[in-house]
Amino acid sequence: MWKSLLLAVLSVPLSIALGIVFWVAQGWRMGLIACFCTFAICLIAATLMAFFTRRFTLFDVFLPVIFSVVWSAILAPFSLGADLFTAPAAIGAGLLLTLCLWKVHHENGEGRGWLIFPILVYIYEMLPVNIPGPIDDYFALTGDLASVILYQLVASHRKQLPAPDLRRPNSQ
Repeated sequence: MWKSLLLAVLSVPLSIALGIVFWVAQGWRMGLIACFCTFAICLIAATLMAFFTRRFTLFDVFLPVIFSVVWSAILAPFSLGADLFTAPAAIGAGLLLTLCLWKVHHENGEGRGWLIFPILVYIYEMLPVNIPGPIDDYFALTGDLASVILYQLVASHRKQLPAPDLRRPNSQ
């Protein structure tokens, strides 16, 4: 997991450097686009690296909230009045992903396939692209929460069912 954190930390100077290079070469707009795209790609890569970690530590579990708070603080000055980014939705998606990782951490890494949707919503909310209005955030977060709740209900129901008897009946 330290590789994921290292990539996230190194993404800031890398994205700033690429932004300056593109700013000088093609203008300030291309510089900003290159900066944010580089940071978003590094953030996505760090998240995917964290997802494929075999065993989560407590620090790993809380990384999505830390990433979303830091990213929201970075993008807050750029999104004032522009409605490009919704910080509460990004932090909410990070918090929900942290809760999901907490569940996986306590189950010792069993059953991680259901984390795909919370990770996709987290990545979507972290991107500095937003449909005007809050409706996309409402759909993303409520769908994410609904999928997590449904998974928990199905998993708890599955635990209550008796195990099937796989023995073959004696043929006489």
